[in-house]
Amino acid sequence: MQLFFKNINMIQKFTMELESQVDKIRCKHCSKSDQFLSHGFVYKKQVNGETLAVGKRIFCSNRYGRSGCGKTIRLYLDTIISDLQYSTTHLFIFISLLLTGVSIQKSYQVATKTVDPRNAYRWINRLWDKLIVFRGFIIGRTGDFFSSKFRTKRFQILLPTLLKIFKDLGDNPCSKFQGTYQVSFI
Repeated sequence: MQLFFKNINMIQKFTMELESQVDKIRCKHCSKSDQFLSHGFVYKKQVNGETLAVGKRIFCSNRYGRSGCGKTIRLYLDTIISDLQYSTTHLFIFISLLLTGVSIQKSYQVATKTVDPRNAYRWINRLWDKLIVFRGFIIGRTGDFFSSKFRTKRFQILLPTLLKIFKDLGDNPCSKFQGTYQVSFI
């Protein structure tokens, strides 16, 4: 099932056509395919305090004679990282600066305009946890996944892998990764 979309209109169109896509969409929890209903938008608060629609929920209905599991699935814009207040653009800037040798603190500060780098280390941990997924998508491509030019052993493994993904996907690769592979970047 497609989870990431280019714009909110594509998500709206997809959710309004759920009845016509019965054979294409299956619930990841109960594997039923004909129980989905559109269930409302997902919003994120912006820096200026306004809310912005960044996705939509669909509901595997277990009401009114339907036999779904009752769980919701969120569909997002491909520029959104569901668990973060920052977008894929911020994450791209952060990783790009790390790849050029800039410190973690400075990379996070430039990407987010925030002085406290506490969450930068969380981002790195989440990237590290996703390493096996990243490597799975670039398997079979030639090249070494180890580089001694980065300062720590962890970066010597993680950053060359991210560099390969960035080279393959071009502009805003975090967003393209989510849109192409239908997997959250972190």
